Amino acid sequence: MTTFKHLSPITLKEQLYQELLTQIQNGTYKPGDKIPTEMQLSEMYNVSRVTVRQALSRLVDKQILVKKTGKGTFVKPHTFVEGYFGGGGFTDTCLRMNATPSTQIICTETIPSPLQLKGELGESVIHITRLRYVDDIPSIIEEDYFATSNTFILQENLAKTSLLTLVYEKTGLMPAKFENFFRVTHANKNHAKLLQCSLGNALLEVTQNVMTSDEKLIYINQQYILSERYVYAVRSYR
Repeated sequence: MTTFKHLSPITLKEQLYQELLTQIQNGTYKPGDKIPTEMQLSEMYNVSRVTVRQALSRLVDKQILVKKTGKGTFVKPHTFVEGYFGGGGFTDTCLRMNATPSTQIICTETIPSPLQLKGELGESVIHITRLRYVDDIPSIIEEDYFATSNTFILQENLAKTSLLTLVYEKTGLMPAKFENFFRVTHANKNHAKLLQCSLGNALLEVTQNVMTSDEKLIYINQQYILSERYVYAVRSYR
């Protein structure tokens, strides 16, 4: 245990700040970890709770720690930014940031076309639900909708397959245009369960029409993104 120098020209608050920062940087406290309480830190380092509170406040101000009411203080999780302008998608974004992407298939089924699709893919659709993880942390729910003529979807291992690549290989249709619609929504019971977040937690909903260069609709993708873990960025030009 580090012993602070009470007669040091560096204040106890600064010493504790540097000690906690070092432990976060060296992985003693990892992104998402809960750190000890004010009382525990006060006892661990033999300093007052006022000193602890000041050091923690500075770490919160620096966006290194985040306080959650009624739960405690946590190391802020990494936020991964998917740059629509940078090329690639979820997997490429994670790999560029030295994170490990993974996918869990929740369901693959044929269902009546949901009302929000406005019948664009037919009266029935093939529906896929995928849960996307970043370093084993659930971050995005993806809902994909295909016309029922795309029966190959039902036979593929979609957990390890790029849908864009699969569509091109099986149909010869090259996804070339992506029309995106954004809105803020809130986690329902299913979202909260899959993303391990609170019911009603704000989510970014992205609806994407995937089309060929001549604007033939190939499929529709809907994403529900927990933006404290993953950010979808778009660049525009004038």
